[in-house]
Amino acid sequence: MDFYSKLAAKGSFNKIAALGSIVFCLAAAVTGCGPQKENVTTMTIDPEGKVSYVIYEDFSEDYYDVSELSDMTQKEIAEYNSEYISEKIALEDTQIIDNEDSSLVKLTLTFDSYSDFSNFNQESLFYGTVKEAIESGYTVSTGLVDKDGEKLPDSYLDDHEEKHIIITDDRARIKTPYNIEYMSNGITLNGKKEADISAVTADTVQLLLSK
Repeated sequence: MDFYSKLAAKGSFNKIAALGSIVFCLAAAVTGCGPQKENVTTMTIDPEGKVSYVIYEDFSEDYYDVSELSDMTQKEIAEYNSEYISEKIALEDTQIIDNEDSSLVKLTLTFDSYSDFSNFNQESLFYGTVKEAIESGYTVSTGLVDKDGEKLPDSYLDDHEEKHIIITDDRARIKTPYNIEYMSNGITLNGKKEADISAVTADTVQLLLSK
């Protein structure tokens, strides 16, 4: 059953978690080196920790209704935002992308913070300094490697607690606010600030940044 059918069966967007567990089959198509593929689910984190999440998924069946999908998403977002004084999540755009033999739906959501993304999607996401990650109960891996496969020096984390780190079990492509210095094994870099994590076998992905 594809993602839209699951949503229809649930009768709601289920905090986008139903999407999150399905859409990353698209991201898995982006492996190895070479030209980047477009229309891949992507998470972008800015320096302040705000998150933009662009989701792509097949939308080819005749019974799919983009208005219904948008309405369901807006309903779940409104329910989440009702718990706060100010808006934490917004659906910025919903559109259909038609290809020769198929159609994709593109959803663009913004989150006021990484914690809003995590709470809403029921996915783990942390963005902050190494010190803050440890204080929050995360274990920062000592097995991270740089782009050449060189292992993180033994004393690096102790000496650089102010470095920023992203920790997540989400499997979207990630665009980071600062250069990626060290990362989990299996990650492919698409430039200095973009990571394809589709080949990572570990449950959690970690990206240690230049700031």
